[in-house]
Amino acid sequence: MNKKCWALMLLLPLLAFCGSKDDPQKTDPEPKPDVKAEIVIDGESEFNVGCEEGSGTLSFTSNVDWTATPDDSWLTVTPTSGKASKSPVTVTFSYGQNPNQKNRSTYIVLSAVGAEKNISVVQAGDPMAGAATELKNGDRVLANSPLVEKFLTEVTYEDKTYKEYTKIFDYYGGFDGVNLTWENWETEWPDGDKPESYSLRWKKEDMESGKIKLHLEDKLGWSGDMEIAEGSRYVNITNLVPNDKYTYKVTTASGKVLTEGGFSTTGTIHQCFFSGNVQKKKGVTLKGEGARNCRDLGGWKTLDGKTVKYRMVYRGGRLNEKWTPYPLNEQGEKEVLFEGIGAELDLRGKSDVIHEPAVEGLLHCSPVIEQGGKTMLTADKEKTKECFEFVVNCLRQGKPVHFHCSLGRDRTGTLSILLMGLLGVREGDIAKEYELTYFAPVGYSVSSSDKASNTKPLFKNTRMEWVYSDVVPYFWELAGEGTFAQGVENYLLNVAGVSQKDIDDFRNMMLE
Repeated sequence: MNKKCWALMLLLPLLAFCGSKDDPQKTDPEPKPDVKAEIVIDGESEFNVGCEEGSGTLSFTSNVDWTATPDDSWLTVTPTSGKASKSPVTVTFSYGQNPNQKNRSTYIVLSAVGAEKNISVVQAGDPMAGAATELKNGDRVLANSPLVEKFLTEVTYEDKTYKEYTKIFDYYGGFDGVNLTWENWETEWPDGDKPESYSLRWKKEDMESGKIKLHLEDKLGWSGDMEIAEGSRYVNITNLVPNDKYTYKVTTASGKVLTEGGFSTTGTIHQCFFSGNVQKKKGVTLKGEGARNCRDLGGWKTLDGKTVKYRMVYRGGRLNEKWTPYPLNEQGEKEVLFEGIGAELDLRGKSDVIHEPAVEGLLHCSPVIEQGGKTMLTADKEKTKECFEFVVNCLRQGKPVHFHCSLGRDRTGTLSILLMGLLGVREGDIAKEYELTYFAPVGYSVSSSDKASNTKPLFKNTRMEWVYSDVVPYFWELAGEGTFAQGVENYLLNVAGVSQKDIDDFRNMMLE
């Protein structure tokens, strides 16, 4: 074997030895010891706070990075995260006024990889939550919406000018094509179709166990009694008649008087609202709940100097329906009876009519009418006669009537024009009453099904359009050289076939 081969054989082991030697520049990382994540609360882990707006702090230590997250939107925390620390960390939590009478509760979740703590926060209910403006003995208050009051007191329509103009869009409170839209109405609707509400209040130290009762009466001879839930600190009253005087008394089950007194009202029209379930979207309370677009036909002056009586005939939107949300809740049903309404006339068509009363105990009639306007008066003249006779017969029995279709706009508007016209209310005033539906929300002033065709949206049921401009000229035509009231009477006698006795009785019962 030559010398070169021997040299190579001696070199190979040496190279292998050198290659297997650790690189002095490279070292394997030492394994870190396992860290057990731990969050330690320093102080309280449960917080009970008052109903008012406020804040609090919680303290803890965490040996790993952490986050703090409230489990409900009514609570906020700061900071929301932090680094591991041996020193105590302070987190501030804040909350607004509790809008409910019941307590509300949530958690602040402190979390880290491998550890979690739940901190309880319970906020007391506000016993005065939902209370309207306080009403005190001797007060004088507005009964109806100030938006409606402004329109009614500032606008005068002359008779037979319905084709010329409308003033309703000069007034804020409805779909004028500018201020309120499909996107914002659910949160910004000004509720012009609802009357003003006020609260009667009493001291906590005067309360006793058991139910509470409100007795309310006015100078017109109306009175009502309503039970109030045990433990309540107030009761809201609404649906007040304008230019009236009231006395009130709130008593405990033992007869102890919690508060009593009297007040008077101003205004122009008797509006009504009956409670329904409030809807929410993403935690935001939505407008449009309850039975809407309701008002009394009373209070209007006639051409011969008489006045239409209050609490006899009401017009409005639906009180019940085949879908949800149902307009009335249990409290709303009580309010209908408290108002004194004794009968319901349902003018809806086949698709949505309900052949039973919305509130148990009401007299009921549902003739099934598909369309308002002149069609209702002519093609459905027998059903229009049935409606009129139902109203008259209910009044003879001392049962005030609430009549409605679905929206309280077209079929309801047609019957309202007829009834007010027969009583001798000036046609220009009937036009103002008719346009008050402008102040009602979606589902009453405009239909949600019209969203594609009415994009602004715009109220399209002024006195210049559809029902009013269809019905009123028909009655004027039947009047000849006479009054609007004579035109309506001629229709009832000669077209619908109503008896003169029913007409005379209706006027006698409705006018003073």
